Amino acid sequence: MINIRDFLEEDAEGICTLFRTVYGEHYVYPDIYMPSMIRYHNDQGKWCSAVAIWEEKIVGHAILWFGMDSKSAELAFVVVHPSVRGRGVATRLSKHLFNYAYHRALTTLSIKMVSSHPRTQQLAHTLGFHSIGLLLDYVDSPFGHNARESIILGVLPLQPRPLPHCLTVFGHIGWLNSLIGLFGTTPQAPTRNNAFPLQISAQGNRVDVILTDASLGSVREIAYLPLNRLIHLSISINDVLPSLLPVLHLAGYVDTGLAPASEGQWYWLLQRGYAKHEPELLCPIANSLYAGI
Repeated sequence: MINIRDFLEEDAEGICTLFRTVYGEHYVYPDIYMPSMIRYHNDQGKWCSAVAIWEEKIVGHAILWFGMDSKSAELAFVVVHPSVRGRGVATRLSKHLFNYAYHRALTTLSIKMVSSHPRTQQLAHTLGFHSIGLLLDYVDSPFGHNARESIILGVLPLQPRPLPHCLTVFGHIGWLNSLIGLFGTTPQAPTRNNAFPLQISAQGNRVDVILTDASLGSVREIAYLPLNRLIHLSISINDVLPSLLPVLHLAGYVDTGLAPASEGQWYWLLQRGYAKHEPELLCPIANSLYAGI
């Protein structure tokens, strides 16, 4: 019988072995190859790991990954040993962590699905996640391929998570209408943000930009970022967003969906500089998103 339980410190080496068995040297996050880091992240509360045990060996693993928003977490690092696939291990691990999420009164869970990995997409669908965004060419392939992998962003509200009502002006966008039907809408609530309204970071050729208080000036600066870089842009959704998007569209940015932000807010996603290819998308909303690019 396969047993699902919480992480113990002595599990760290077995988790590393499991990831090397499944992914070799190619997994995106190097921390998973270091037992000390696995213990550290769990001890600090950044991760909440669960493991599957069969014949005294670790054959499955998953985590809830906590970021800046204490009420949200990402379901991540879900891996199952080939010898026990098809026995519902990933689903059981995920539901074990869901119980923890409900106990902590989390409001939202998210997941990043590699588009070339249909098992992850099927798992997300089984668990009730809704596809809300695409992150094209987001990471190097964890399977050793030369091409970069695109990610499907999914979300599972554990409590109501309505979209800002201002998005209803985009009534002609099919994927957005589908999400409005799923989540509903609400008037935009004011937020307090004392931080600088723009954050920018780079991972190789990929540039991640987060704009929390968009203005025409900041959008024009983003429009003129180098054309030879892959830009992933997240803009906080508010009433001025519809007037700013045309500036970015003229600069070559395309809409790629939504993403949850802190305090129940949402981001609008745009990208520029990705390579054209046909990702494997099982979800109708994800297909509608890609068709609109």
